[in-house]
Amino acid sequence: MRLFASLCLMLSLVLPVGADQTLVMVRSEAPAQYVMDVLKETLPEYGYTVAHTQRCDGGMAEFHYKSDFYRVVFFGKLEEVRTILARHPEMSPYLPLKITVVAENGETILASMDPRSLGGFFPEDAELQLQFLRWYNDIEAILDEMRRLKKK
Repeated sequence: MRLFASLCLMLSLVLPVGADQTLVMVRSEAPAQYVMDVLKETLPEYGYTVAHTQRCDGGMAEFHYKSDFYRVVFFGKLEEVRTILARHPEMSPYLPLKITVVAENGETILASMDPRSLGGFFPEDAELQLQFLRWYNDIEAILDEMRRLKKK
């Protein structure tokens, strides 16, 4: 339970997760740096571009949380993001998409906001609802690949 609370605190710093939003999480027995390297190779296989990788270890120390490895990978499809933001500029806090990678007791935790949870903000936009579902399916598949990684 302590891990879940700590992870929620960490994610709240980089993911705009509200009361109606949920997280998609997996645990991998592979080392965090290896998972991170494979994640950055896997995202393009799903058509995504890694926009930025942010190291967050230092910032978490201010909250008295020590992590050997804490990164956030920002990713997306540029034209897709541009099109959505042109129609819905209020989506800017949620784009690009993000996956958090955290080392914990010799394992790695990966977490992302469940994009389907954004559907309630845009009930009238069926095309955007479908996009949220596509993102969710991709994130689920990517995280499942990371979950199945073995210790290196």
